[in-house]
Parts: sequence; C-alpha cells; structure tokens
Amino acid sequence: MVVLHVKKTEELQFLYETVVATPVDEVVKEVTDIWNMQIQIRRTLDSMEDLAKYGPAKRPDKQGIDTYQTDDYGNLINDKVEKGPTYCMDPTGRRTGEAPEPKLAEVIEKQVSDAKKVVNAKEHVARNAKVSRAYFEECLDCLRGAVTIAYPEGLPEWDDVRNCLEGNWEIDSRTQEAIDEGAELWFAGKQMEQGQDKKLSDYVGKNDKTKVIVKLQKKGAGAPQREAPVDEKTQKEMMAFYHKKQEEMKKLQEDDDDTHMNSQWANPTALKSSLQGTGGAIRFR
Repeated sequence: MVVLHVKKTEELQFLYETVVATPVDEVVKEVTDIWNMQIQIRRTLDSMEDLAKYGPAKRPDKQGIDTYQTDDYGNLINDKVEKGPTYCMDPTGRRTGEAPEPKLAEVIEKQVSDAKKVVNAKEHVARNAKVSRAYFEECLDCLRGAVTIAYPEGLPEWDDVRNCLEGNWEIDSRTQEAIDEGAELWFAGKQMEQGQDKKLSDYVGKNDKTKVIVKLQKKGAGAPQREAPVDEKTQKEMMAFYHKKQEEMKKLQEDDDDTHMNSQWANPTALKSSLQGTGGAIRFR
C-alpha cells in the first residue's frame, strides 16, 4: 500500500493509504472529502464548546449581551427575563445562556474532547496513523449523537452547531481552506492529471511500498508553495543556537581586558627559558 502524506500546514495534514493502481480521480475525491471533513469537525468543535456552556444560539436579530437587553421602549429587561437553573450568560451575547443540564453538558464535552484527538493531525502523523473518510464520519456521527441526547427536539436553524454538522457553515478564517468546487493533487511539483484514465502509478511509480508527500490545492490555484528545507522545531533550535553564538561573540568583543598577558602560559619565550633554565622564579631546597 502506498502512503500519501497530504500536507498543507502542521495542523492540516494526514496520511492516506491506497494502492498505486487507483485512478487519480478516485484518489482526489477521497482525499478532498477527508480534507473537508477534518476542517468541518474543527469548526464544529468551536461551536459545540459554547453550546455546552451557554446553550442554543439566539435569533440573529435578538443577539446581544443579556445585561444590556432592552424592550421596545428602551427599558432594561435583564432582570425581568426568567432564567433557568443552569443559566450562564454568554459574554458574546450570541447564545441564550440556558445551558443544558450538567450531565448532558458532560456528554457534549466528552465527545468534544474525543473529537479533538481525532483531528490532532500532528500526533497522527507522528504515530504514522493512517486515516480514512469512515474514520471522520464516525467522529461526526458521535458529535451528532451527543447533540441529539442533549437537545432531542433539535437546535434552531440559525445555530452554528446545527449548520456545521449539516455542512452548511459560513466561510471564515477557520474554514477558508475548505475545498468546495474542484481540487488538484500535486506531487513533486507536477499536477496529477484527472479525467484521462490516469492512475496513481503514472506519477509515483509501481512500488506499493512507497510514501510520498502530496499537496492538495483548489482548482486553478496553481502550484503549491515549496516546503521549508527544515521543520519548525529544527528552525527554532537553529535560531536559538545562532543567537547564543552571537551573544558569545558580542561578549568577546566587549572584553578588552589584557591582564592575562602577564600569565606564565601567555609568555611566548616560556619554552626557551625553560630549556635554558632561566625561566621561572628562583627556588631553594
């Protein structure tokens, strides 16, 4: 089985296993689905943490910090609103504050914690763990189950958690890497052509015991950026080493003390004096 290391950043990468006889079209579709599901889960987790703490989302036209909510006449209504026993005000004003019961909140928090391990790309790659579409689908099913347990009647249509689980999220900084319309797979600076009965073996060879790094790009985005010659950790170590050397050289330049020239070991005629017996202090026995 050939292993494709699909990598964009340290946080957005995964290992995908297949055979070299697989058509490029099939590989691109599978890899793109995994790519998007990884982003979808991360986006969902952000909202689910807030759901467990502050409850469902408010209507878009009702959002605002509860302390400053007013009626149609401009009067504060915060003290007049009936609050449940689990009320916890959302500091962003986007959620109602009516959190689920503690036991139900724990169910959500546990699934969120487990899902974070599922999308911990750096750890998976370090352990050489391969992922598949089914792997992430199972994670999404668990998240949906946790939400259904806490809210069997369902979440409102404007809630981020519901939209994320349904794949209808809004594009923002957390989802801008998602690929919706067409993808391209690049290997060794060349694009793998699709739709021409091309197979993976046409690009990576016929050896199934191969591991290659490939790049997934949005259609028409062009060639991906080259990887740095060293990883982030090595680069930090190198910078620390060079900084230490610079500090040492700076101290040497500032140190103009020449008292060491009076030392015996700094005497250029010490060997000659020693051979002639004229060096050193007079000793008495």
